[in-house]
Amino acid sequence: MKYYYVYILKCSDDSYYTGVTNDLEKRFNEHQSSDDPNSYVFKRRPLELTWSECYNDINQAIEKEKQIKGLSRKKKEALINEDYDLLIELSKNSILRQAQDDILFKKIVITGPESSGKTTLANLLAKEYNTTFVKEYAREYLEDLNRPYDLKDVLIMARGQMNQEENLAEQLTFLDTDLTVYAIWIKEKYNQEIKWINDYLKKGKGKIYFLCAIDIEWEEDVLREHPKLADRKRLFESYKKLLEKHQLTYYVISGDVLTRIKKCKEIIDKFI
Repeated sequence: MKYYYVYILKCSDDSYYTGVTNDLEKRFNEHQSSDDPNSYVFKRRPLELTWSECYNDINQAIEKEKQIKGLSRKKKEALINEDYDLLIELSKNSILRQAQDDILFKKIVITGPESSGKTTLANLLAKEYNTTFVKEYAREYLEDLNRPYDLKDVLIMARGQMNQEENLAEQLTFLDTDLTVYAIWIKEKYNQEIKWINDYLKKGKGKIYFLCAIDIEWEEDVLREHPKLADRKRLFESYKKLLEKHQLTYYVISGDVLTRIKKCKEIIDKFI
């Protein structure tokens, strides 16, 4: 008889990864040694196997994997610790809060053209609210690349950014860019639109987007490509059009750092 295992890994950044396999030891070793930069665990090793459960029906295993991926961090930890009383209590509380949870914006994306203060703002807001700050995947990828990037690389980076987002816990989180950046990048550089990126953006109704204005002075960086003011203005308008095209909730954030933080906090505090 063939067996299938649903498992939870704890990553070095304290996040959790859930998967399913028919060979638990082999799959764990693959996670530990994989050289795929698009893998969620690639830069989050070493890993720890914290929980697993065995099934003889692959469909049951896949369904269990989906259920676990939908659990909050607290529920996952209750499951890992086999604290079933707490798991039941958390489930009761989640039902009572469901109406609120459905409308709560948990992901806040800082987006916009190059050198518009995205990373600084995302980092400071995460510290202000004592929560998670998801770094821009592309910067780490490009810094490790020893050749000019191409479209294939951009798509790998887009997948990596998306994977980071999909594995977030159910809590207020600030993202230093998301797939909006890749949609603009690919259109600008290759004059193409990628269907799966557009499809993913259409699902982003549960996010708030802070679109950073270009009123911050340009800073040189080997990874930046558009220093001209005319290009920066054009790209800023491209971001606005993209956000409006997908009917995403966004606010333009301008001014110095303190002004930006104050405006963001006023907006965020309406939703939490």
